[in-house]
Amino acid sequence: MGKISNTFILAALSLFFCSGLFSFAYGHSLVFGPELFSSESGKSQRVVKHFSVQDVSQKFFVSVQSDSEKGIGRGAIKINGKLIASTDELGKQLKMLTKPIKLKKKNVISVEETGEAPIIVTIMSLEEQTVTAKIPPLGDKVILDGYATIEFPAGAFDGTQDVRMSITASPSIQGIFEFGATGPRLPYEIRINTGGKAPAKDITVSVKYPDSFFSSDYQMHIFALLYDNPDAPDVHHKFAMIDSGLDDEVEMAMTTLPKYAFSSHYGKNGTYEAIITVGLVH
Repeated sequence: MGKISNTFILAALSLFFCSGLFSFAYGHSLVFGPELFSSESGKSQRVVKHFSVQDVSQKFFVSVQSDSEKGIGRGAIKINGKLIASTDELGKQLKMLTKPIKLKKKNVISVEETGEAPIIVTIMSLEEQTVTAKIPPLGDKVILDGYATIEFPAGAFDGTQDVRMSITASPSIQGIFEFGATGPRLPYEIRINTGGKAPAKDITVSVKYPDSFFSSDYQMHIFALLYDNPDAPDVHHKFAMIDSGLDDEVEMAMTTLPKYAFSSHYGKNGTYEAIITVGLVH
C-alpha cells in the first residue's frame, strides 16, 4: 500500500483551504468531538452518534486522525448517510484527513472502525473563536470558554499589555507536529499573542481535553511549538512536549509554559506568539 508524503498532504490541503471554502484568518468552533474510536484486536466495531448544530449556513469541516505508530486506522465514516471517509482513505497511514462537509440541524455520524490503530474524529465550524484582554503589571487571566485558560503572573509585563488568544487549524502547523510526533493531537492549536512584547515570566496554561482522550490508553501532555529550544539548541521550529498534569474534574491539561515559547517568528507584524496543543503519547 503506497504511502502519501506529508508534503503532498499539505499541498493538497493548502489548495483545499485556499479555494475559498475556508479561511484560516478565523478561529474554529467545535461541533462534534474530538471522539476517539478504536476496535478491540482489529474486530469490526460500528458506533452511531447524534449531534446538533444551530446555524447550518456556516462552513464546516471534518478532521480524521489515525496513529500510524500503532498501525493503520481502517474503517469508514458516514455523516447523514453520506460516505465521508472510505476504508481506502483511512488505510493509507494518513495522520490527518480533512474534508469540508454540509450539516443539518440534527445530524447522525456513523463510524465503523476495523483497523489496528484508533482514529479520532472531529467536526468544526468557522465560527470565530478569539478572546482579547488587557493584562496589567499585576497579572491576570485570559479565558477562552471551552478551550483554554492562561494566567500571567505579576511582573510578566511592565505595563498594561494587549493579549489575544485564538483557535486555528492550520495544515502547516499540523505538518510540523507530525514531523516529530509519536501520537495524535487535538485537531486544532491555541495561539497566544502578546503583541510587541513577550512575557518576562513563565505563564500557567490549562487546556480543555475531550473525554475520549482521558479514557484512552494514551498519556496526555501539552505541546508547544518552539523556535529556540534551550534543551535542544541545534533544533529549531519543532513541537516539544511539556510535562503536564491533569485535572479530571474540569477536564483540563495544565502546565507551566516557558517564556521562550513566545516568538516573533510566529506572530504577525513582529508580534510575539506561542502556539500550543494537547498531544497523545504512548
